[in-house]
Amino acid sequence: MNLKTIRWVIALGIIAIVTIILSQVFWIRKGLLINQSNFETAVTVTLEQIAAKIETSNHGQKITNKPVVRISPHAYMVNIDEIIDLNQLDYYIKNEFSNPFHKVDFVYQVYESTHDQMVFEQRVSSNVENATIVYPTNLPKLTESTYYFKINFPQRPIVNSVMIFVWATSIIALTIVIVFFGYSLDVILRQKRLSEFQNSFINNLAHEFKTPISTIGIAAEVLIEPEIIDEPERLRSYAGIIKNENTRLTGQVSKILELAKLENDELVLNKEKFQLNELVSEIVTSFEVRLAESGGKLIVDSSAIVDTVDAYKVHMQNVINTLLDNALKYNDKTPEITITTGRDDIGLFISIADNGIGIPKEFHRKIFEKFFRVPTGNIHNVKGYGLGLNYVKMIAKAHHWRLRLDSVLNKGSIFTIIIPQ
Repeated sequence: MNLKTIRWVIALGIIAIVTIILSQVFWIRKGLLINQSNFETAVTVTLEQIAAKIETSNHGQKITNKPVVRISPHAYMVNIDEIIDLNQLDYYIKNEFSNPFHKVDFVYQVYESTHDQMVFEQRVSSNVENATIVYPTNLPKLTESTYYFKINFPQRPIVNSVMIFVWATSIIALTIVIVFFGYSLDVILRQKRLSEFQNSFINNLAHEFKTPISTIGIAAEVLIEPEIIDEPERLRSYAGIIKNENTRLTGQVSKILELAKLENDELVLNKEKFQLNELVSEIVTSFEVRLAESGGKLIVDSSAIVDTVDAYKVHMQNVINTLLDNALKYNDKTPEITITTGRDDIGLFISIADNGIGIPKEFHRKIFEKFFRVPTGNIHNVKGYGLGLNYVKMIAKAHHWRLRLDSVLNKGSIFTIIIPQ
């Protein structure tokens, strides 16, 4: 998948998610308005029924048409002009507002019509589960004048439980969609990076294999010449070249196969006990020859007194060689490399420090990924597979070692392997 296609996928995905979010907001708002309208309608109908019952009790028929007036979002006035039996009014109100839809606290007040003076107030709590409604019988009957009443819902219900369930389900579903989209996008970008790394790996692999293959080809052409039989020294020389180049190719292929085994947890660690300082000494002996060609300097600080390691010796040797190779390759100055072994509270450690080009901080985590190579600096012409440090990481993981990197751009790097006790 090319970059243009990925951009289209991202854009369409974002548009789809934004559209879903906007539609959810619209329907939630619509639901709130519908719920509010239903509540207001239900309260109005209920109060009209109560007013009709009071007027029918006093006159035998309903008198006032549309007596309910909504005076605020939370308050309603029942505009009747009647004598009121408070026991009867209390019974009607509590009974009518005891259904599940009206399960909310409220206050009702009775006013004297002539002076608009409140003469009675009662707070009713009807939102308690399985509560028993108490109907008083000792309230007075107001007959000295005519009266009307108001009802107030301090905390009117916003949504019912069914709507809450529906909205919660849709929000959870939307969250899952967003998470899945983010995960899918991450997978796509990872696959794209992996594809780029693999292309780089194939190019580097072809370059690394081209030289020994060409060398073997040239040597083979020389060996098939008839007169080569009369020159045994030359014959032996070209045979040695073929052997060395074949060993080189075999080593490269083996390294790739070992990495595959490490990733699949198929590698069997043939551990043995050996002295770390002795191993370092053996490696340094051959490495100093290569370092001398560049006029570099190698410092060895073997301060670890107890340096016995239980590990796969061959892989331990390869890990140290890989770190030394990188310290030498990725250096634009006269190389100065320091190998230090020691022991602290955690265990034994070995560190390899250099004065090379360093690694930018943003690449510290990625540097151990397969095929990854830092896309910066003036050493981009150094060939490699992007597998060396990944190999180091995998070997450390297989042995349960800890791997630490300290690096500053243009000042150098320190790779430390910590072997816990």
